[in-house]
Amino acid sequence: MTREVINPDGLIDSTGIGYNQAVVADGTFYMSGQVGWDEKFQLAGDDIQSQTKKAFENVETLLAEVDRSLDDVAKVTAHIVDSHKNRDGFFEVWNEVYDGESYPCLTVLGPEQLAQEDFLVEIEVEVPL
Repeated sequence: MTREVINPDGLIDSTGIGYNQAVVADGTFYMSGQVGWDEKFQLAGDDIQSQTKKAFENVETLLAEVDRSLDDVAKVTAHIVDSHKNRDGFFEVWNEVYDGESYPCLTVLGPEQLAQEDFLVEIEVEVPL
């Protein structure tokens, strides 16, 4: 099995807390969920819009490492805390990111909370290589 680990500059040093940002194994791209914080563990804001924008920026950083962009994404899974309250703010950003007719598949899940208390959204994508 071929395996390439991806931990680019611009994202947190996840190896220090026990995981990789992404892995390509036998031609399949796997990524850790991305949240709205920067490489210094600072949240982009306390609202769903700013956290969603930053999470998508983090996804873009990972995709660039495999010569892909958000346009190449086939499926998005979005974990949105208090999804009934935060859904509209998420879709406000979604419609900025995907403003054309070529939308990816989307699954929205509404967990009670994410890994950290202040996280409102976590995004994972699937993209063909």
